[in-house]
Amino acid sequence: MKINSNITAYITNNAYSQSEMRLSNSTGKLSSGYRLNKSGDDPANFAIASKMRAMIKGLDKVKTNTTTGMSVIQTAEAAMQETQSMIQRMNELSIKASNGTMSSSDRQNIQDEVKQLLKEIDRIAETTEFNGMKLLNGTFNDRGYTSNEKITVMDYSEETTAGKYAINLTKGSDGNYTVKKSEVDTTTGKYAGYKDADKLFGTVDPAKMSITTETVNYDDTSVDYVTIKGYNGTELRVKVEDSKALPDILELDLTGKGSMRLQVGTEEGEVISASIPLMTTEAMGLAGLDMTTKEGSYKAIDQVNTALEYVNRARSRMGAYENRLENTDSFLDAYNEDINTSLSRIQDTDMAEEMTEFTNMQILSQAGISMLAQANEAPQQALQLLQ
Repeated sequence: MKINSNITAYITNNAYSQSEMRLSNSTGKLSSGYRLNKSGDDPANFAIASKMRAMIKGLDKVKTNTTTGMSVIQTAEAAMQETQSMIQRMNELSIKASNGTMSSSDRQNIQDEVKQLLKEIDRIAETTEFNGMKLLNGTFNDRGYTSNEKITVMDYSEETTAGKYAINLTKGSDGNYTVKKSEVDTTTGKYAGYKDADKLFGTVDPAKMSITTETVNYDDTSVDYVTIKGYNGTELRVKVEDSKALPDILELDLTGKGSMRLQVGTEEGEVISASIPLMTTEAMGLAGLDMTTKEGSYKAIDQVNTALEYVNRARSRMGAYENRLENTDSFLDAYNEDINTSLSRIQDTDMAEEMTEFTNMQILSQAGISMLAQANEAPQQALQLLQ
């Protein structure tokens, strides 16, 4: 029997300390509702849970981005709807002006209304905004560039494969344009990395391609608007201000720069690119619209129909974007639910299981206190030996 070292008390105190520590951990889990309150509770799952929490916060912002993107598309589409209504009015006027019963003064009155409609279409294209950003003036259109300042890319369809191309665009004596292969070495030299015309249009075959030209006179000059429809669905529209300036090899840069990038995911590259077409009268082929003569009225019918087709394609594109964003929004809701469920399984406390642990540790803690008191009384028995 020893009094300097109470081994029994040491053993009892260690057991009590462990019970008290587990009781403290259990109390923390019950009070916070989390199974993981510090990294030491479960290092591996704590790291996983931290990543999931960051992802969930990111998904909240992504959902906001998606709904904001839908608002942008709806705003642009609403403006296009009004533009379409005015073009339909011009369609009625062009048909009316083509009637042989119309006098010159009648056609002039029609032309006066048409001028105002054209101005309003351009005004809408220039002033339609969202959060201070103009939507219909080409700011968010897929822009293209050429190697010649006299030749401008007006628009190209979404079916176009992004890239750089070297093509041969020529104008014949009959005023019609043709496209040929460039026949240049695209593997070395100046045109390294460029693709040929057949890569752009599917194949360079007049029987499988459609090339239309609209010539508009501006005071002393005339401008050609050339629309090339390829075999693969690609449609390219270029503005040729001087056909004599056409080079032997026309370089096209159609890399798709300019579209609005909507971040719809938590990782880099998870974006939807929304290309909002240019909605000016020039872009729609309404430049030079003249209904003051019968011949001009006949031509106006084709021009207005072309413009209607342009707007229909643009609105269809906006509708497709809106549907895609709605699907993305639904996916984000489901994804967010699944991530939260997974996070709950990892970090949340099972209250029933933890309450059992708490009760057990509480009893052991109380028993430890009682046993420690008994162990501390044991050395007093040594006094009986000293009597």
